[in-house]
Amino acid sequence: MLMNERELFEQNYKQWIVSITSEIAVSMRKLEPSRIKELLGRCEEYGSDPPSMYDAISDDVRARMGRMVGGDRLQGILMLSSNAVAFSPSIFMQRPSVLDYTIAMNRRFFFKTGWFSIIVISQPYIEQATDAMLHFVLEHELIQNAMYTEHVERYGHLFLAPGEKRAIDEKAMEQAIEQSGITEEEHLREQELMDEIATYSPVVPKSFAETSLFEYLEKYWDDVRDLGVKGETESEKEFEAMISQNSGWLDFSHETYGLFLAGLKRELDLTYLEYGYV
Repeated sequence: MLMNERELFEQNYKQWIVSITSEIAVSMRKLEPSRIKELLGRCEEYGSDPPSMYDAISDDVRARMGRMVGGDRLQGILMLSSNAVAFSPSIFMQRPSVLDYTIAMNRRFFFKTGWFSIIVISQPYIEQATDAMLHFVLEHELIQNAMYTEHVERYGHLFLAPGEKRAIDEKAMEQAIEQSGITEEEHLREQELMDEIATYSPVVPKSFAETSLFEYLEKYWDDVRDLGVKGETESEKEFEAMISQNSGWLDFSHETYGLFLAGLKRELDLTYLEYGYV
């Protein structure tokens, strides 16, 4: 991304992240004041300690997942859980105020010496989802990851347009439904559960959730370093050389998260006054 393009992107993103706080506050106003305070406290904790957003998935849960998709498919993947829900501009409706909330995320990052494959799934989702639902989500993330990896091998690390992201998501969804065997009724309930979790969980911008993964790798480097693998394609090797220079994205992510949290607090001041909270 050229510098003038990056500056324009950063300016637009900052404006968007502040404006979207009013939409998020609308949902939070439906909660009890004590719950609002708890969620804001959790968000503040994430701001001061980003890796605290994630926990390593227990051996028992990993074994449960392995029985669903095959333990070999999870080999070498860092499996994490989170109580947070990440949001981003919708890839389905091109309107700034429409958001996509996600209870699962897969990423492949280059960090320090190698590439790390990471899957994050909502802890409330793990606890409440049936085996069929969890199997579906795992399949969706694994299939989507394979599709993105193939895209990188073909085209390099180019930014995907919303339409391209949407096409990958829809294709992965179809294959995940088929491979997991989830029924139409279970799939509907799975979507309802995702919506429910989003209403009572701390929400964070997806960009901050992603950079927090880098900080998780840094904090727990001794525990995760063996999961890193060398780049296999020319595209990956080129990206390694590019990212070895400080791009400033981590600082930008922290800055915009601060803007988001400050804006959310301002919006929720109205809620506090209504309930006599302040």
